[in-house]
Amino acid sequence: MKTIPQTIRDMPSAVRFLGVVLLLQLALWTLVPDLLFKVLPLDSLEAVAWGSGFSLGNAKHPPLTGWIAGLTASATGHVDWPFFLLSQLCATGGMACVYFLAREFFGREESALAALAPQFIFYYNVTTPEFNVNMPLLLLWPAAALCYVRAYRHDRIRDWILLGVASGLCLLCKYTSALLFAAFAAFLLASKERRRLFLTAGPWIAAASMCVAILPHAMWALTGGIAMMQAYVEKRMATGADISWFRRHIAGALLILGNAALVYLIPLGAFWLSKLERPRIPVDPQRREAALFAVMMTFVPLLAMVAIGLSGRTIRAMWLVPLFFPLGILLTALFPAEWTAKQRKRFRFSVLAFFFLCLVGAAIAFSAKSDRRRHFPARKFTAEVSRMYAERTGKPLKIMAGNPWTAGMFRHYAPGHPQGCIWNNRGEAERLGPMLKDCGGVAVTDDPEDMTALLKQFGAPDAPRTAVDVEYHSLFGKKRTRTINLAFLDGAPSK
Repeated sequence: MKTIPQTIRDMPSAVRFLGVVLLLQLALWTLVPDLLFKVLPLDSLEAVAWGSGFSLGNAKHPPLTGWIAGLTASATGHVDWPFFLLSQLCATGGMACVYFLAREFFGREESALAALAPQFIFYYNVTTPEFNVNMPLLLLWPAAALCYVRAYRHDRIRDWILLGVASGLCLLCKYTSALLFAAFAAFLLASKERRRLFLTAGPWIAAASMCVAILPHAMWALTGGIAMMQAYVEKRMATGADISWFRRHIAGALLILGNAALVYLIPLGAFWLSKLERPRIPVDPQRREAALFAVMMTFVPLLAMVAIGLSGRTIRAMWLVPLFFPLGILLTALFPAEWTAKQRKRFRFSVLAFFFLCLVGAAIAFSAKSDRRRHFPARKFTAEVSRMYAERTGKPLKIMAGNPWTAGMFRHYAPGHPQGCIWNNRGEAERLGPMLKDCGGVAVTDDPEDMTALLKQFGAPDAPRTAVDVEYHSLFGKKRTRTINLAFLDGAPSK
């Protein structure tokens, strides 16, 4: 039996290099934001607030990201670094899945090169410090695709079940994952041999497994959750009546296509500069299948997004985040299989150069510019407000209401970690509103108009208000001041 060092020595050099890069990403992209951020980013705090009650859904997203964030916060004592590590586990775990996915088509060395391609995509590095609903999809989409390829190739029941469970987790994270499922169906339909699978039990076992995985959330959605989410989305994505036809139907689609083109250019340039050869349509059936698979996994969802934009509905560039996991597989299939020692060396240099360029550039940006969402003194501020509340009422703060930023901030940083009620998220307001009305608490927001609406919603329009100015700054940035509005709710316990 081989020892671990022997196993590592026997690996192809490209696989060892992939392992080193993944370890570097885990360590450095966790360390840098943890050293330079004084507060978790907005979306991370919002997820902490959602996850405090492990509810089956809320008005904005399915519940999985909130569950992960809530469990992480509770299990680690509400410190910051686990959230930065979470994002890196999603990104590097997704790259590892790409490696095993590529192994279904290529040898170990080419598969490692395919798995390194995401290093040239900003969604896998610069944007990762903010753990949000898109981060788990960096892992879940390639994991589902891996189960899918193994299922249609080997037609084993366990692979179909795993595909269903992975697909269910994707949906529990974000409903746009249905675009990936459309790509799965399209790829099966593209081949007569694969089309026959629809007449077997496999795909239906996968569908049943997915339904079981999402059943509790589906029950919540069908008993009012979908209507709640639809109302929230329509309000959030509403466009003005006077918006031009071009902006309504064309601009969004062009934005999506432009972003996708930019994402493709950097990895394509890295492969071309390393190989100094042109990509070409592969002749080998295995490589042709890999190329077709990668194209359909990316372009079916992409074209669906474009169609949504052309229809006049609002689309977001963030929908693109998980879309590019097959890019390395496509480039590996299109470029000649033989890599000389010089070509491998150029590729490794380009990976490391881009990695450190992004890391150093992000560190400079985090250090030089003062940003409320990165450098606000959250722990000190929440402790002071909690003290003010305790002095006023003689009891500890158990619940507060505010926007996603302030609600998550109090849940994560305040002494005792009170519940954070996101007042304009109907699901959270319905869950926590009665507690706030009965027990009393603090309303916190940086928008005075929000405060008026918030107090009216919870039946305390005349609650005493105050405002405090809070200074914050980055390591080398200028001092900035943010005015935070407070209101104290005395509560009216139900009889």
